Amino acid sequence: METIYIEHPISDSVKTVKESCVLALGFFDGIHKGHQSILKTAKEIAKQKQLTFGVMTFYPHPRDTVNPNQAPMKYLTPLPIKKERFQEMGVEKLFVVKFNPNFASLSPEDFVNQYIIGHRCKHVVAGFDFHYGNKGKGDMETLTVEGTGKFSVTIVKKIEHHHEKISSTAIRKLLSTGEVSTIPYYLGDIFELRGQVKKSSLYYKNYQFLKIAIDEAYMTPAPGVYRVLVELENKEFEGICHQITHKDNGSSLLVHLPNCFMDTSQKRVKVKWMQSIFGKQKEVYDMSQYYVSDELVI
Repeated sequence: METIYIEHPISDSVKTVKESCVLALGFFDGIHKGHQSILKTAKEIAKQKQLTFGVMTFYPHPRDTVNPNQAPMKYLTPLPIKKERFQEMGVEKLFVVKFNPNFASLSPEDFVNQYIIGHRCKHVVAGFDFHYGNKGKGDMETLTVEGTGKFSVTIVKKIEHHHEKISSTAIRKLLSTGEVSTIPYYLGDIFELRGQVKKSSLYYKNYQFLKIAIDEAYMTPAPGVYRVLVELENKEFEGICHQITHKDNGSSLLVHLPNCFMDTSQKRVKVKWMQSIFGKQKEVYDMSQYYVSDELVI
């Protein structure tokens, strides 16, 4: 997969795109079932028309540009993970557009001319609620009109779970209330975070306790106690995870794994969230007893 980073105004080197393509448009945070439908549709059309299967996504989240005084957005799938998923799904060319004030001020017409027609797109695929251009004035209806005689448009319909639209916002709501066991119905998979085991991990009887620093870009579930799967060097272990929020608004995980005796120090891990056990952290016990100067103690 070729990845092309674009910042407005578009540089001459990016303007030299040669291959015609089918382009899936969207932010794609989470790459949930709705996003998957868009991507699969674009891939099928690209195969039928013998064109390059392309995706155009945006970074950072538009909210960070529109409301710069708010805390930076946390993601279901940070950009590096999103790129991995795109590659797994067969994307051949990925355009990552920097969502900065210059780009945000583009008129819908300029977006179409410079970012769709300018990248030799012959067919656009996007969700029914996709908006573009300054203040989101452009929508799928205007895109269809703008494309007349220049490119075709496929609008992917809404996908629902129990009469609720599957969306990144819906998944965020579930995370914020700790309802991780419901997320696979929206995501199509278990919600996953990635991080690194800190040196302070220790053994106690048949358990290994891991203190895991989560990559900062992730949105984490509500503080509480969860049943999780932890993947270490392609091996999975079932465990219990305490998701802890600190006074400085940072967060970390304390995971205890039975019968895990491998060296975990500084290892990269995937934490897959299966089920909330107790919910609120205070209903379990005060986890501060485990922390002394950022080190684990017994």
